[in-house]
Amino acid sequence: MQPLTTYDLLLNIFVVVAMPLLIVANLKGWSAKYPLNAYLWREHPNLMRVALVIIGLLSLFSLVQLAGHFGLISAAVAEAALPAIGIPFLIAGVVEIWLAVRAVAHYLRSRRSQA
Repeated sequence: MQPLTTYDLLLNIFVVVAMPLLIVANLKGWSAKYPLNAYLWREHPNLMRVALVIIGLLSLFSLVQLAGHFGLISAAVAEAALPAIGIPFLIAGVVEIWLAVRAVAHYLRSRRSQA
């Protein structure tokens, strides 16, 4: 495992701290006051759930990188864990794109029917 640069360290620390806060804010409903978030949770909950899974996997990926960098886990464990996290991340990303396309198509159909 290559050592992380200062930029990579700061970015990973930010991801490990900020992304779980986004997950908590969404699950507790603190973001429901924003119209787009309220609409997406109401009309496309699976899109939002998969988005939260992606954010969680991203946080886990950064946490494993930091743990490997600081020696909390061995480099071999980090090298094995990162692809094991990356594969579900890839699958969730493809599902997210598919759900987003469906959400946009649903929105465009509803706008056409109102006109």
